[in-house]
Amino acid sequence: MDLSAIFSDDQIAVIGCFVALASCALVAAVSFQLGPAGKSSGQGSENLRIDAMREKNSESHQKKAA
Repeated sequence: MDLSAIFSDDQIAVIGCFVALASCALVAAVSFQLGPAGKSSGQGSENLRIDAMREKNSESHQKKAA
């Protein structure tokens, strides 16, 4: 099947761009799943937790001011 008989040159170029974008997205998704970012580890998520509920008492403010 000859694509030039069905599509014009511009249409073939646009289809080629979409195929290239789809293949790049597929490679990125596969590399993410196989790489260290895709592996779930319970220890890494605990290190990123931020303690936002700290007690704010008058003693801690006085120590910081001194």
